[in-house]
Amino acid sequence: MKKSIKTLGMTTALLSCCLSAQVMAEAGGEFDLSFGIKTNHLWHGFIVTDGVMTAGALEYKTADKNTTFGLWAGGSFNGEYKEFTYYASHKFSDNFFVEIVNHGNHSGIADDEVDIFNYSSDDSKTGNFTDIGMGYTFAGDTPVSLYYAIIIQGVDKHIDDSSGELERSYTNYIEVSAPVWHGKNGETVNAFVGGAFSPVHKRNFYSDNANINNVGFTFSKKINLLNTSFPVSATAMWNPALNHGALQVAVELF
Repeated sequence: MKKSIKTLGMTTALLSCCLSAQVMAEAGGEFDLSFGIKTNHLWHGFIVTDGVMTAGALEYKTADKNTTFGLWAGGSFNGEYKEFTYYASHKFSDNFFVEIVNHGNHSGIADDEVDIFNYSSDDSKTGNFTDIGMGYTFAGDTPVSLYYAIIIQGVDKHIDDSSGELERSYTNYIEVSAPVWHGKNGETVNAFVGGAFSPVHKRNFYSDNANINNVGFTFSKKINLLNTSFPVSATAMWNPALNHGALQVAVELF
């Protein structure tokens, strides 16, 4: 009975999404699709997968281009990494935006065991966690960008040493980035530094203590091949909290 109710709920939700998409499209919005290849996948100081992977995104933007609803998916060639993420964002101005992101990294969970609608702390069933973020870019010759996010639900939990209970960390992540170099042909280098902490516990989602966990830079340029321009980038990342680092090379095919 419970399974039937869950299936009905899922079907209703999918139909609602389809109808909403039709209404939004008729209101003058646009859909867009992107796809690329990476040598690995880095995120907030984590080496999410060290295998070659593909990533794609399907987005809907409203007519004024200020609100975006999106689906993002990534998978490694060796099959060890799989993620299905959905998000929504709104731009209040060219300098300020807010977003909500549901990360669904279900790597390491068997296909017949994973539950993508499970938001518990049981990482044998789910890799879901949701964060709310915001970003602001300060105008100027060197536009400095500030990003701030809080994990509000999902696998951001740990066993408290004193109580023995499973506690939520409500992890906060803060990142500052800025362009530090511009080339003659449009090349850029953007440097960044990020750190994380929990306002209620010593441990957080990223490490056992409040710490700097994401330092590095990204070099970006465009290459021309067969009369088509492809954006490419290389990101070098160091994580002082976990004592690791990596280089990621990526190309956007469309």
